[in-house]
Amino acid sequence: MIIGFTLDEKIFDKITPIELLYQTKKMGTRGIEVSPDEKILPINTYYEIAKLCNELDIEINYHVPYFADNFLYEIMNFNEYKKNIKSKYEALISIISNMQSIICKPSILTIHGANYEGFENKEKALYNTLSFFDWYLNFLDKKNIHVRLALETLNKNQDVIGNSREDIKNITREFMDSKLGICLDICHDSFNYYPGKAKLEDNFYKDIIYCHIHGINIKKSISHIAIKNSDIDFKEQINFLLDKNFQGVLNLELLVSLCGNDYLKDLYDDIDYIKNKYL
Repeated sequence: MIIGFTLDEKIFDKITPIELLYQTKKMGTRGIEVSPDEKILPINTYYEIAKLCNELDIEINYHVPYFADNFLYEIMNFNEYKKNIKSKYEALISIISNMQSIICKPSILTIHGANYEGFENKEKALYNTLSFFDWYLNFLDKKNIHVRLALETLNKNQDVIGNSREDIKNITREFMDSKLGICLDICHDSFNYYPGKAKLEDNFYKDIIYCHIHGINIKKSISHIAIKNSDIDFKEQINFLLDKNFQGVLNLELLVSLCGNDYLKDLYDDIDYIKNKYL
């Protein structure tokens, strides 16, 4: 298992990408997750990050940057605004492909299912999600782009495709033997069973290609905080992944907007915690 972390651009006013990557590499991380979009950082900055990761032997994976454009990255809009959304996702893959050409490694792009308002719109959201993945997977194959897609497990309190394992299975079942797998967000998945325990199911875990982990404060309804501050303990799921010889990335998905001024301390502490307790 590889320790990675989400590269949150908001921290760059306190520490440079070079300083952050050198420090986290020294602590034992071997991966980062980037959400590239020219609205967030200049494109050349992403390429400089890729060059540094190549020097440090750090792998790069990706997440759709929903915060850069909630409309055009939202796949609920896929069938109605197909041309615009295709163009947006093709541009995203172009950035990723250029970064891959620098780092010379395949990668994973984590994607959310379609958001919807009200249960009566869930079928439409499922249809749009299936339509999107059918197009995007074919696009990647035709262009011979070495990117796997990971559909993320999300919070049950959100109206979104992926807020249950059943949703995830329904999508991945349609695209068996493709480049589509599961991003297990251990926090969201655990919360979906809380106060019970998440089910340790072989037929679900076998399709996991990537993982997120972060803490949750249930009373305040916030997540993406430090694991050490979490109301839920994730040891059973982490140990199950290790028992199954999971070789992918366990990505610490802490966010500056939720950790505040403690972000760097929380990130470093969580890296040490995962490394010393599990690896």
